[in-house]
Amino acid sequence: MSVLVRTYSGEVLGQSEHRALGGLFASVPLEGFPFIGHVDPYDDTIFNRLQVNSILAELEKLGSYLGDDEMAAAIEVIDLASLVSERPHRYLVFSGD
Repeated sequence: MSVLVRTYSGEVLGQSEHRALGGLFASVPLEGFPFIGHVDPYDDTIFNRLQVNSILAELEKLGSYLGDDEMAAAIEVIDLASLVSERPHRYLVFSGD
């Protein structure tokens, strides 16, 4: 699994391929995590700038349950989400395997 920030025109502004990304999203329950709980591990899941705020809140809520590797992966996702928040027409793309 990888996560990237993509613009409307397709330009990639940042990317993470942290080895714990798959484990991070596989362990998230659907209940209580309506955004990150629905990241598809086998296909692309795309979030816009407004949705990224919810993803950040959910990652913060999930933080206390994460191990060291998953926390490092979550931090990389948070950094990428911050890039999306900076300007319109940017998207956070979770690319499943």
